[in-house]
Amino acid sequence: MPGIDKLPIEETLEDSPQTRSLLGVFEEDATAISNYMNQLYQAMHRIYDAQNELSAATHLTSKLLKEYEKQRFPLGGDDEVMSSTLQQFSKVIDELSSCHAVLSTQLADAMMFPITQFKERDLKEILTLKEVFQIASNDHDAAIYRYSRLSKKRENDKVKYEVTEDVYTSRKKQHQTMMHYFCALNTLQYKKKIALLEPLLGYMQAQISFFKMGSENLNEQLEEFLTNIGTNFMYVYNRHIIVIIHKFIIFTII
Repeated sequence: MPGIDKLPIEETLEDSPQTRSLLGVFEEDATAISNYMNQLYQAMHRIYDAQNELSAATHLTSKLLKEYEKQRFPLGGDDEVMSSTLQQFSKVIDELSSCHAVLSTQLADAMMFPITQFKERDLKEILTLKEVFQIASNDHDAAIYRYSRLSKKRENDKVKYEVTEDVYTSRKKQHQTMMHYFCALNTLQYKKKIALLEPLLGYMQAQISFFKMGSENLNEQLEEFLTNIGTNFMYVYNRHIIVIIHKFIIFTII
């Protein structure tokens, strides 16, 4: 409903049909917010899980490359150039693994924490207050019904007092829970904007920090690494070509 940004708490005492109708709109909006934020939470959790998996897989790759020189291949023989090349790969990939681990931590703190807090605290509070308010309303309706069933011909002062007191107590409780419920629904209208933007900002800041960290720490190292790898690769490639040519010549002579 355009132009209406909060529930009127001052109307909770009267509890008019108009107020109940407006409450229904806010409840519908809260349900829509909850459904959307749950989907966003699942999407962000997939990002977080994927980043953790990438970090772990990168670390494992570095570890396996480092262990290459310890392997014993029946047909491989000792190849110092290949071992040295893979050791260099291992070192650089290990640096990348550290960067990915930092990114995982930043995503947990800046992205997952705020959206989880909103989901587990604020949205659950709305559901809890809704249940409490519904119970209080049912109790009040039951008290009103018992009061309406009092016999006018056989009035019992004690029974009448107890029923009247029950109506008063249940109405007071309903009014209090209704005010708390209205406050929570009003607060949700403001919190939902923060809850949506905060994890997104956290995600972007974590990514920027990750790329900046990689740029600052790996630029010079990568240039030197790629130069060395290029030299080693050409050496291995040329040796391989020479072996193929040699075998071809022998085969031709035979």
